Amino acid sequence: MMKERQQQFLDEVCAEIKAKKTHPEIRQELASHLEDLICEKESDGVSREEAIAWAIAQMGNPQTLGKELHLIHKPHVPWELFGVVALLSAISLIGMSSVDVGYSDIVKGAFLDNAFRRQAINILIGIVLMFGLYFIDFRKLKSFSWVLYGTSIAGILSSIFWGITINGVNYGPRIFLILPDMTSYRPYVLIVALAGILVNRKESAKKKTWRSGLFDISLLLAPAWLLISLNSLPELVVYLISSLVLYVWITRDWIKSVVLLGFFVIVGLMFIFNRDYLMARIISAINPSLDPEGYGYIYQVMREVISSAGWWGHGFGAVEQKLLYVYSDMLPVYLIHCFGWAGALLLLAVISWFFIKLLSTIRAIREPYGQALVLGLAFLLAIRLTYGLAVLSGGMMLTSIPFPFLSYGSHVWFEYAAIGLLMGIYRRKDIGAVQDNTVLS
Repeated sequence: MMKERQQQFLDEVCAEIKAKKTHPEIRQELASHLEDLICEKESDGVSREEAIAWAIAQMGNPQTLGKELHLIHKPHVPWELFGVVALLSAISLIGMSSVDVGYSDIVKGAFLDNAFRRQAINILIGIVLMFGLYFIDFRKLKSFSWVLYGTSIAGILSSIFWGITINGVNYGPRIFLILPDMTSYRPYVLIVALAGILVNRKESAKKKTWRSGLFDISLLLAPAWLLISLNSLPELVVYLISSLVLYVWITRDWIKSVVLLGFFVIVGLMFIFNRDYLMARIISAINPSLDPEGYGYIYQVMREVISSAGWWGHGFGAVEQKLLYVYSDMLPVYLIHCFGWAGALLLLAVISWFFIKLLSTIRAIREPYGQALVLGLAFLLAIRLTYGLAVLSGGMMLTSIPFPFLSYGSHVWFEYAAIGLLMGIYRRKDIGAVQDNTVLS
């Protein structure tokens, strides 16, 4: 009878907690606390039945206790992060609408036609992926880390042998007649895979050895070597920086990290100095006047367009014939041409808000694997956004890295997917954290 009273009390508490996945841990925690109180009372010489009744009374009203636990362990929706992504999507669609209005008569029937519709479809696919990853339990991905790593390696190899190259960028093979931007897919999946593998290895390792450290480093360098073979240099740089940050965060092995960083820098500088065209492009970005009719031309155009925009720009649908690829590489510059410096400040404010929300998300997660995932994905997005803003200065070399969420392309699929996973981790930040958050301690 007394056992039934304990179970009834636990049932009444859990009935108030909507996050059902937390029920087993909460029941275990409460049952343990009840048993401690019962033993304490029994030590005073009272009977087991009286001790149980007294312990239940000490726990308080089960409905009140359940409501308190519900507030602690309920899923938290990151509305502000969702809101800033919605703003970036709206800015992208406004830019595509302006392209449609301004350029439709000039390039009738060409790719620029229906830029709004094309980008809206990409965003819609991205939103589906975002909500799909938002509702899954991110902890289940941990056991598939090696599968994701192998899939990424296989994807890079398929691009090397069967990829389609457009304007110097290897997009990978066509999939069901669709050519997704596989260059954007690779770093995200690799970072998710490495987060799980490194966390698993850290948790299972009894002690650090030079062999285990060498194995961890080889995990980072194997994809890098393949990306070099693929000649995907911008994505290689993004991947190396993000993976190194993730490695430092998880392993806390500062010595190996500094050595790796030095190795990356030395090899990178040697590569740049041995490529005349790369040196010419970097120098032209810094000082376009040195090659005004060659590599420096586009940078001069960008500076002229931005400086001539004024505070309010030239209006919705304005055309700038000198700007090429206004729907992708030059979209942020085109937005400034249309909406002026005021529009640029608004874009900067939105992205700054995005950075702040990413930082607060990282700080809110306590579970090690969730922390690693959030850090790795947030860093990938932050690097891309920072690079996109740097390009607007007119002094940063242009590469194939698109502006996240804004530029046209299927890269937005993976950016939305990353945000969905980030929000899903934040949503579950208190689910299962019973030991840390219990109101009974």
